[in-house]
Amino acid sequence: MKFASVITGQLVNLFQRRGELEPKDLIKALEREVAKQKNKENFVPNSYTIYLCEDDCHRLSAARFIKTLHEAVERKVIREDCFMDGSLSIKLKKMSTGEDAIVIVTGYVEDTEQEEDTINLDNDVLSHTLIENTTSSDDDKTIIANKAKIVETMRTATPHKVEYSLAVLTDFKTAELTLGEKQIYLGRKETNDFVLGDESVSRIHAYISYERHRHILYDAGSLNGTFVNKKPISRHELRDGDKILIGRTTLTYKVL
Repeated sequence: MKFASVITGQLVNLFQRRGELEPKDLIKALEREVAKQKNKENFVPNSYTIYLCEDDCHRLSAARFIKTLHEAVERKVIREDCFMDGSLSIKLKKMSTGEDAIVIVTGYVEDTEQEEDTINLDNDVLSHTLIENTTSSDDDKTIIANKAKIVETMRTATPHKVEYSLAVLTDFKTAELTLGEKQIYLGRKETNDFVLGDESVSRIHAYISYERHRHILYDAGSLNGTFVNKKPISRHELRDGDKILIGRTTLTYKVL
């Protein structure tokens, strides 16, 4: 399924006092918007731009909280038993002066825009150019700095992919594995992500991939099969609370 790279006009307005928005309230508002946007094909938008008053925008724009919002949307997609195409993009932006609302603009985009710089390169700390003071002595001379070169240097660090925690796979006894966006393997072989010490389990028995923002369980051609909620499966879109039987071990898939 392809989506046009345009922003839809769906808005949500939740009025609150300027600068007093609680993080949990913003999370709930975003989760409600995800549920409301589910279409007949069970797809939701992959782009969410949240407009807040200036105080709230500055206070809530920390990378850690953006990660929390990202996880909240991903988990809601699973709980709503729907799907999302493309990369998820969540941005917080400052609203026009005088406005006191939360406005969430959603959209379907094929290629989400690159995230904005964490540091505002046009602020007072880093000006376009530091101009040399030619009238002072050499000791008082201001250093000339080229903004473009500084920015280039700042961006040479290796990008770090954020690891998200979306669900857990547990036997409620000795083992628990947190699931994010990586593919994981289950079986008797010690190099698996989830090792099952059971002779009735194949060396590589099953695996879980992450597709369209959902965890998909696949049987890996095992000898004794993989079961979900007592039914044999070759492929299954995992839902919150699913019981997975591999050999004599029952695992529970639970959204965080």
